[in-house]
Amino acid sequence: MRKLKMHLHISLDGYASDAAGGLSWATYNEEVAARAKRLTTTADAVVFGPGTYKMMQGYWPTVPADPNATAGELAHADWIARATKIVVSSTLPDVEANWETSLLLRDPAELVAIKQQSGGDIVSFGSPTLVRSCLARGLVDELHLFLNPILLGGGLAVFAPGAEKKLHLLDATPLPGGVVALTYAPG
Repeated sequence: MRKLKMHLHISLDGYASDAAGGLSWATYNEEVAARAKRLTTTADAVVFGPGTYKMMQGYWPTVPADPNATAGELAHADWIARATKIVVSSTLPDVEANWETSLLLRDPAELVAIKQQSGGDIVSFGSPTLVRSCLARGLVDELHLFLNPILLGGGLAVFAPGAEKKLHLLDATPLPGGVVALTYAPG
């Protein structure tokens, strides 16, 4: 069975984006990038909510033509071009799910059937609302968080109030820049 491994940057006070929806506060360096890249080594599919899907669709196809793209960016652009892109949205028009090798799901519960298919793992990068929804439905096999040393005081909360979920710590690794890479499994 394929695993669903969901990844997010998170502030110390539990936000995945600031009040303006931005991520400029997130620490990103070589070690953080390498840690995130490890998730793609066993994956052949990536899942997004509609906002993250559109953002990624607008960015990654442009990277190969960018003369300033790093080797890591080029490698990820190659991986994502080959990966199945899954977008979960009840409102995104079918015609907007047109990134090559994309699949549009209307309900996160549809991921159950995809997890049972043969293939590599399914990963996500971002999409905090989708992460919350998948956690609530028991779909997440691993939750990968980059805990950033910042208090945002508001923004998009990752975890819904009153949504209790026991997690089991699999790994906690301090990284440069004050980030702690945390890996949890439900249970």
